[in-house]
Amino acid sequence: MIVRRGRSQAAELLTNTAREVRSGVQLLAQLLGLPEAEREALREELLTLEGNAMNLHFNVMTHMRSVFLTPLPRQDIYSLSQQLNRTMEHVVAAGDFLISRNHLKLSPQSSEQVETLTRQVDLTIGALSRLDDFDQLEDFWIQMQRLAKQANRTHREWIISTDGAFQPNIALQQTQVAEALLSAVEAQRTVAITAGSIIVRES
Repeated sequence: MIVRRGRSQAAELLTNTAREVRSGVQLLAQLLGLPEAEREALREELLTLEGNAMNLHFNVMTHMRSVFLTPLPRQDIYSLSQQLNRTMEHVVAAGDFLISRNHLKLSPQSSEQVETLTRQVDLTIGALSRLDDFDQLEDFWIQMQRLAKQANRTHREWIISTDGAFQPNIALQQTQVAEALLSAVEAQRTVAITAGSIIVRES
C-alpha cells in the first residue's frame, strides 16, 4: 500500500543519501583544485562518505521491511537507493584515480563534468525531498536528461583532447577518470528514469 501524505522516513533516508553523494562530488571538486601532494590526505574522507552512503542504503532496506505504508512502491525506493549508491561508487573511483596518480594533469573538461554532476545531485536532492509532487518530478526528469546529454558531449571532447598525448598511459589514465565521472552522471540519470517511470505509472 502507498501513502502520499507527509514526509516519510524512506524519503528522508534517500535525501540523506543524496546529500552524502553531494559531499563526495564536492570533495572531487576540491581534489581537482589541490596540488597533487595534498590529495592523499582526503582519501579517508572519501571512503568515509562512501561508507555513510552504504549504511543509509542498508537503513532503507531495513525500513522497507519494517513498515506497512511506503510513499512509493518498494521496488522504486530500492532502485532509487541503489542508483544513489552506484553514483557514490563512481565518485569514489574517480577520487581514487586522482589521489593515486600524483602526476596526472587533467583536461579542463574534468571540471566541467564535476560541475554537471554537482547540478545533477542538487536536482536529485530537491526531487527526493518532494516525491509526492509529480510536476516537480517531471521537471527533474527533463533537466536530468539535458544534463546527461551535455555530459556525454563533454566526455567526447575530453577523450578527443587526449589524442595528442605523447605517452599512451597518460591518455589511458585520463580516460579512466573520464569514464568514472560519466558513469556517475549516468547513474544519476537512472535516478531520473526511475522518477519518470513513477510519474507514468502512478499518475
